Amino acid sequence: MPIQQYPLQRHPLDSALGYFYLGLFNDAWDELESLPVELRLTDPVLEMRLAVYHALHKWNPARILAESLAQRFPENPNWWIQWAYALRREKSVTDARGVLWQAVQIHPASPTIIYNLACYACLLGEMEESKRLLKQAFALEPDFKITALDDPDLNPIFGGVAREDQQNQL
Repeated sequence: MPIQQYPLQRHPLDSALGYFYLGLFNDAWDELESLPVELRLTDPVLEMRLAVYHALHKWNPARILAESLAQRFPENPNWWIQWAYALRREKSVTDARGVLWQAVQIHPASPTIIYNLACYACLLGEMEESKRLLKQAFALEPDFKITALDDPDLNPIFGGVAREDQQNQL
Protein backbone atom coordinates (compact mmCIF):
# COMPACT_ATOMS: atom_id res chain seq x y z
CA MET A 1 0.00 0.00 0.00
CA PRO A 2 1.52 3.37 -0.98
CA ILE A 3 2.10 6.05 1.63
CA GLN A 4 -0.42 8.85 1.32
CA GLN A 5 1.13 12.23 0.57
CA TYR A 6 0.05 15.19 2.67
CA PRO A 7 0.95 18.74 1.79
CA LEU A 8 3.31 20.30 4.30
CA GLN A 9 1.64 22.89 6.46
CA ARG A 10 4.01 25.81 7.00
CA HIS A 11 3.61 28.49 9.58
CA PRO A 12 3.66 31.92 7.91
CA LEU A 13 6.71 32.91 9.94
CA ASP A 14 8.82 29.84 9.13
CA SER A 15 10.79 31.46 6.32
CA ALA A 16 11.39 34.68 8.23
CA LEU A 17 12.55 32.70 11.27
CA GLY A 18 14.84 30.59 9.14
CA TYR A 19 16.49 33.62 7.59
CA PHE A 20 16.75 35.26 10.99
CA TYR A 21 18.51 32.29 12.57
CA LEU A 22 20.92 32.19 9.62
CA GLY A 23 21.78 35.84 10.25
CA LEU A 24 20.12 36.96 7.03
CA PHE A 25 18.18 39.76 8.66
CA ASN A 26 17.27 41.69 5.52
CA ASP A 27 15.86 38.50 3.99
CA ALA A 28 13.90 37.90 7.19
CA TRP A 29 12.51 41.42 6.88
CA ASP A 30 11.53 40.79 3.26
CA GLU A 31 9.65 37.67 4.32
CA LEU A 32 7.77 39.65 6.97
CA GLU A 33 6.87 42.25 4.37
CA SER A 34 5.55 39.54 2.04
CA LEU A 35 3.06 38.24 4.61
CA PRO A 36 -0.62 38.86 3.97
CA VAL A 37 -1.82 42.16 5.41
CA GLU A 38 -4.05 40.44 7.96
CA LEU A 39 -1.00 38.75 9.53
CA ARG A 40 1.34 41.74 9.66
CA LEU A 41 -0.08 43.16 12.88
CA THR A 42 -0.34 39.89 14.79
CA ASP A 43 1.74 39.54 17.93
CA PRO A 44 4.17 36.91 16.58
CA VAL A 45 4.91 39.02 13.50
CA LEU A 46 5.36 42.19 15.57
CA GLU A 47 7.70 40.31 17.89
CA MET A 48 9.70 39.08 14.90
CA ARG A 49 9.81 42.61 13.44
CA LEU A 50 11.23 43.85 16.73
CA ALA A 51 13.89 41.13 16.72
CA VAL A 52 14.89 42.08 13.16
CA TYR A 53 15.08 45.77 14.06
CA HIS A 54 17.38 44.89 16.95
CA ALA A 55 19.56 42.67 14.78
CA LEU A 56 19.89 45.43 12.18
CA HIS A 57 20.53 48.06 14.90
CA LYS A 58 17.52 50.08 13.72
CA TRP A 59 16.99 51.59 17.14
CA ASN A 60 14.44 54.26 16.28
CA PRO A 61 11.84 51.93 14.72
CA ALA A 62 12.65 49.31 17.39
CA ARG A 63 11.96 51.85 20.10
CA ILE A 64 8.73 53.02 18.48
CA LEU A 65 7.43 49.48 18.04
CA ALA A 66 8.45 48.31 21.52
CA GLU A 67 6.96 51.43 23.11
CA SER A 68 3.66 50.88 21.33
CA LEU A 69 3.64 47.23 22.42
CA ALA A 70 4.38 48.19 26.03
CA GLN A 71 1.53 50.70 25.93
CA ARG A 72 -0.87 48.16 24.36
CA PHE A 73 0.20 45.28 26.56
CA PRO A 74 1.68 46.73 29.77
CA GLU A 75 1.27 43.37 31.49
CA ASN A 76 4.09 41.92 29.35
CA PRO A 77 7.43 42.90 30.93
CA ASN A 78 9.32 41.92 27.78
CA TRP A 79 7.93 44.88 25.83
CA TRP A 80 9.17 47.30 28.50
CA ILE A 81 12.61 45.68 28.45
CA GLN A 82 12.78 45.85 24.66
CA TRP A 83 11.65 49.49 24.73
CA ALA A 84 14.37 50.40 27.23
CA TYR A 85 17.02 48.48 25.31
CA ALA A 86 16.24 50.29 22.05
CA LEU A 87 15.97 53.65 23.83
CA ARG A 88 19.36 53.11 25.42
CA ARG A 89 20.88 52.59 21.98
CA GLU A 90 18.93 55.40 20.34
CA LYS A 91 19.23 58.07 23.04
CA SER A 92 20.72 57.39 26.46
CA VAL A 93 21.03 55.08 29.44
CA THR A 94 19.24 57.71 31.54
CA ASP A 95 16.21 57.68 29.24
CA ALA A 96 16.17 53.88 29.19
CA ARG A 97 16.33 53.77 32.97
CA GLY A 98 13.28 56.03 33.13
CA VAL A 99 11.30 53.49 31.12
CA LEU A 100 12.38 50.65 33.41
CA TRP A 101 11.50 52.66 36.54
CA GLN A 102 7.97 52.88 35.10
CA ALA A 103 8.04 49.17 34.30
CA VAL A 104 9.16 48.10 37.77
CA GLN A 105 6.09 49.84 39.22
CA ILE A 106 3.94 47.46 37.16
CA HIS A 107 6.29 44.46 37.44
CA PRO A 108 7.96 44.74 40.86
CA ALA A 109 8.97 41.07 40.84
CA SER A 110 10.49 40.98 37.35
CA PRO A 111 14.11 39.92 37.81
CA THR A 112 15.03 41.02 34.28
CA ILE A 113 13.75 44.55 34.79
CA ILE A 114 15.53 44.82 38.13
CA TYR A 115 18.74 43.35 36.66
CA ASN A 116 18.68 45.88 33.83
CA LEU A 117 18.09 48.71 36.29
CA ALA A 118 21.21 47.48 38.12
CA CYS A 119 23.18 47.58 34.87
CA TYR A 120 22.00 51.12 34.14
CA ALA A 121 22.86 52.27 37.66
CA CYS A 122 26.35 50.82 37.23
CA LEU A 123 26.81 52.54 33.87
CA LEU A 124 25.78 55.82 35.50
CA GLY A 125 28.34 55.37 38.26
CA GLU A 126 25.82 54.55 40.98
CA MET A 127 27.65 51.50 42.34
CA GLU A 128 25.80 51.12 45.65
CA GLU A 129 22.43 51.38 43.91
CA SER A 130 23.60 48.86 41.32
CA LYS A 131 24.70 46.40 44.02
CA ARG A 132 21.40 46.82 45.87
CA LEU A 133 19.44 46.09 42.69
CA LEU A 134 21.69 43.16 41.80
CA LYS A 135 21.01 41.55 45.18
CA GLN A 136 17.30 41.96 44.56
CA ALA A 137 17.56 40.48 41.04
CA PHE A 138 19.71 37.57 42.26
CA ALA A 139 17.16 36.76 44.97
CA LEU A 140 14.46 36.53 42.30
CA GLU A 141 16.60 34.77 39.68
CA PRO A 142 19.81 33.14 40.96
CA ASP A 143 21.00 32.38 37.41
CA PHE A 144 21.62 36.10 36.94
CA LYS A 145 24.67 35.70 39.18
CA ILE A 146 26.38 33.85 36.31
CA THR A 147 25.11 36.32 33.71
CA ALA A 148 26.45 39.26 35.73
CA LEU A 149 29.99 37.91 35.72
CA ASP A 150 30.34 38.41 31.98
CA ASP A 151 28.08 41.43 31.53
CA PRO A 152 30.19 44.36 30.24
CA ASP A 153 27.72 46.80 31.80
CA LEU A 154 28.79 45.49 35.21
CA ASN A 155 32.57 45.58 34.63
CA PRO A 156 33.01 48.44 37.10
CA ILE A 157 31.71 46.08 39.80
CA PHE A 158 33.06 42.70 38.66
CA GLY A 159 35.93 43.57 36.31
CA GLY A 160 39.39 42.33 37.27
CA VAL A 161 38.22 40.04 40.07
CA ALA A 162 38.91 36.30 39.89
CA ARG A 163 35.79 34.42 38.77
CA GLU A 164 35.51 32.47 42.06
CA ASP A 165 35.53 35.69 44.05
CA GLN A 166 33.12 37.60 41.84
CA GLN A 167 29.96 36.00 43.15
CA ASN A 168 31.08 36.62 46.70
CA GLN A 169 31.44 40.38 46.11
CA LEU A 170 27.75 40.93 46.58
